[in-house]
Amino acid sequence: MELLVIALIAALVTYGLNRNNKHNPEHPHLHGSTDVKNMDTERVATDLLARA
Repeated sequence: MELLVIALIAALVTYGLNRNNKHNPEHPHLHGSTDVKNMDTERVATDLLARA
């Protein structure tokens, strides 16, 4: 009985992963904006210049 439950859970997880992968196949990478200004690099550069 326990083996049947584990097999059922594994089958449902596999089905869900395959369904999500097939839902949006033309965009395999993460979505997001790339034109955002990186404030960390500006802050680090300012900190380094202040220490010099």
